[in-house]
Amino acid sequence: MKVKLIVAVVIVVVVAVWAFSSFTKSMTSYVSFSEAQKRPQRVQVMGAIDHEKVVWDVDHKQLTFPITDTAGVTMLVRYTGTMPGNFGQATHAVCVGKYSGQVFEAEQLLVKCPSKYQGES
Repeated sequence: MKVKLIVAVVIVVVVAVWAFSSFTKSMTSYVSFSEAQKRPQRVQVMGAIDHEKVVWDVDHKQLTFPITDTAGVTMLVRYTGTMPGNFGQATHAVCVGKYSGQVFEAEQLLVKCPSKYQGES
């Protein structure tokens, strides 16, 4: 009976440690643009999209665009992958990735659109 209890406790501890480790690895903190430039690890940045300067390279499926934070600082973002379907209507983007050279290389791109449920001004 004691052996079964010890094995069960060990299994529960291993699963708990694995779950906690997976959870912390999946967390990505929001940082300022200047902080993103300093950190070598993956981070999240958010800013308003400047649609006048968006470049979509169809052949390479590469989207390049500037975002501006609340302090008025602008950063160039490059995302390789499928362009989000609602990117044209998006006002802000959350970009997950790393800063490299002069551009933020986004691995994930989440766009924020104006809500159709907001009241009109």
